[in-house]
Amino acid sequence: MDLIDLIPDLDEVATAEKVKKFFDKDLERLLRLADKQRSFFRSVNMDGMPKAPSPGNGQENMVVKYVSSESAKAKSILEDVNIALNHCSNTYQLILYYRYIKGLADWQVAQKVQYSNTRYHQLKIAACIEFAERLHVQSNQLDLRVVKNCNDYE
Repeated sequence: MDLIDLIPDLDEVATAEKVKKFFDKDLERLLRLADKQRSFFRSVNMDGMPKAPSPGNGQENMVVKYVSSESAKAKSILEDVNIALNHCSNTYQLILYYRYIKGLADWQVAQKVQYSNTRYHQLKIAACIEFAERLHVQSNQLDLRVVKNCNDYE
């Protein structure tokens, strides 16, 4: 097995666009289907130290059995999104959280993370790439990556 098979060559701009579309359109629908609010997502860890996950709510787990499969699937995907967000590197977490969960404008996020507009947009693309890769390895294996076509090199 070649490394190229394990790590596909991504079209970074197309992947970033797909991630943006997911956050702008699909996330809101998933929240509605799961009957959740954006507050479902934990705020990012600002001190850089890992936090132990809180123990699950046993009653909530029992209720899931009675929830429609569509709602349960939406909730499962939201949990994957939350894990993927929180596993991203710290700067990328901040960018994704403030831009797509809190809904701040790009210029506001750039100010919060203290980067110039140009550098912020580069980091935002990198954040989207990392998020897409981390989301793909979660339990639902939702794939927002766009792999480059081998014909792109000809």
